[in-house]
Amino acid sequence: MNSKTKQELLAAMTDGYAQFNEQIAKMSEAEASAPFTFVSDPKKCGVRWQNDRCLRDLLIHLHEWQLLMSTFVKNIREGHPKDYLPDEYRKCYHEMDKMLLEKHQSTSLDEAKHLLNMSHEEMLRLAGSFSEEELFTKGYYKVTYTTSMAAYFLSVTPYGQAVKILKTHQKSLKNF
Repeated sequence: MNSKTKQELLAAMTDGYAQFNEQIAKMSEAEASAPFTFVSDPKKCGVRWQNDRCLRDLLIHLHEWQLLMSTFVKNIREGHPKDYLPDEYRKCYHEMDKMLLEKHQSTSLDEAKHLLNMSHEEMLRLAGSFSEEELFTKGYYKVTYTTSMAAYFLSVTPYGQAVKILKTHQKSLKNF
């Protein structure tokens, strides 16, 4: 994590999201609606993303993990902190990812874009509401164990990785 201040963290989140949206804007309608053809290869997409079968799934994946972060912060602030992942998925979060994507199979691409935009704005608002000490002190909150709250925010806004996935998708379509 390169961010050392709240301002740098918010800038990284904002810039990453802008780059992600720029990459989406570069996609043709056919590319945006085409299924990913490389998700079974973890070298090309990473294990974290193997359940994402198309752009909509990628958007929903990011959105749903950001919703988990909102709940995590809410629980901390209400004085009853709980682990980030729900108990039933702590050891098998890939199963949770599958369930979350199944829940959104009727969500349109436009709705997925809207949902991610809303949750991204919430991540910026929430990150901005913490002090520097709360964000960057490892274990400041007992429930963050040996990491910092800033690391949690960065983990749910991995837009650089998402851009790489979209570029791989576009390249695979050209080579198809």
